[in-house]
Formats: sequence, structure tokens, C-alpha cells
Amino acid sequence: MDAEQQLPKELDLDNLVHLENMFVEYGREDGLIAGVRNGVIEGRVMGCEKGFEFSREIGYYAGCAKVWKSLALLDPERISEKTLKKIGSLLDLINSFPRQNTLDDDIIALLDRIRGRFKTVASAMQTSERYAGPKSVMSY
Repeated sequence: MDAEQQLPKELDLDNLVHLENMFVEYGREDGLIAGVRNGVIEGRVMGCEKGFEFSREIGYYAGCAKVWKSLALLDPERISEKTLKKIGSLLDLINSFPRQNTLDDDIIALLDRIRGRFKTVASAMQTSERYAGPKSVMSY
């Protein structure tokens, strides 16, 4: 053995600590990349589910409003002009609900306004209609 290939007399533990920190950092970076990828997938799935729930509820309100409007046109004496205007206002709100995913629309606030207007119209129609949503099929 020549002088360049001789083993050190003392073991340098700093290099081992650095090695452990290096692997921790590699694991952290891999975890961040995997988390971003999985987060995007989970976000898209949740977005589809919530979009479907919102659409189902909006569709219910739209269906009720259209039936009430048809009833008003068939029997004008049964529904007052004021109530008919409230139905028209509800339909306008429903039609203003965005059909595309845009970041600047506050759909939760708009959905709350639609719910409130629906309750007002249902009260004016003297009916107890309300959206109940689907029941969970899971039980414990």
C-alpha cells in the first residue's frame, strides 16, 4: 500500500451524519413530489363530487320553479303576480349559476342566495318543499 491508499487512522463521524441528513432530504423531496401528485388527483375527484352535488341541488330548485311557473300560467288566479315575480327571480338566480369552473365566482354565496330565494318562493306557494339530498347508503 502506498501513502495515497492508506485508511485514515480516525473514523470521521461527521460524514456519516451528513449522509443521514442527505437521505432524509431526498426522502422529503420525494414525499413532496408524491404529495403534490396525489393532491391534484384527490382535488379533481373532490371537485367532481362537489360539482355533481351542487348541480343536483340546483336542478331540484330549477325543476320546482319551472313547475310552479307552469302552474301559474295554467291557473293565474291561484298564484299572485308578486309570487310569479319571485319565481322569475329564482329562475334568474339559477340561470346565473356558473356552468364552468372559474376562480372568481363565489358559488357558495350564490348557492346560499338561491336556497334563500327558494325558501321564500316555497313559503309564498304555501308548500313545504325543500331539498333533502341523497341519503347515505353507508351505515354503522
